[in-house]
Amino acid sequence: MKLLKIALLLGTAYYLLNSLLYTWLPTNYIFDAKTLNEISNSVISKYDAESETFDVKVMLKDLRDALAKHYGDDYINQWVDEEWVFNNAGGAMGQMIILHASISEYLIIFGSAVGTEGHTGVHFADDHFTILYGEQRASLPYNMEPEIYKPGQTHHLKKGYAKQYSMPSGSFALELAQGWIPAMLPFGFLDTFSSTLDIYTLYRTVYLTARDMIKNLIQNHKF
Repeated sequence: MKLLKIALLLGTAYYLLNSLLYTWLPTNYIFDAKTLNEISNSVISKYDAESETFDVKVMLKDLRDALAKHYGDDYINQWVDEEWVFNNAGGAMGQMIILHASISEYLIIFGSAVGTEGHTGVHFADDHFTILYGEQRASLPYNMEPEIYKPGQTHHLKKGYAKQYSMPSGSFALELAQGWIPAMLPFGFLDTFSSTLDIYTLYRTVYLTARDMIKNLIQNHKF
């Protein structure tokens, strides 16, 4: 009987959260994938990635500034080198900087200087992954050929789906997730306890995420 009550409680909670995901939660969104893709492409077009003088970091900083110009500095965090952190999730390892984090959405730059491969995770959110430099390859379990995403293209991972993905050395992307962001956090934290034991990185990730969520909730009145 106790297990039945727990199952009923969990089922009811999921039904309510899933209903709000498509009704109330989107009223809190300030970003949209189409606009982010357009801004990303406008920045990418300014650079010659084949040039010997090309510096991906300069382009990424330019993108941050373009996003801040469009959305405002209240919603887009400053670029601080020390706020880049490692991210271990789903067997993949990369590096990221948080541009925005709230209960309903996050916006990060994610990539890997050395390359990575792993599992996307299954999330209570939609994920939009716009390639800025390099590429991403992804596949559903029944596909025999990979999906290939190049600079300027956006990979949409729908809520509840999972894929294998890889990014070669030096690839970076702008990632927008919209949905119940707190439900995504365990995926980003559990590898710390199961493999890396990198408690400092976990602390930095929790601190930076919580700081931004609280700021947006109190200062910007954004859920």
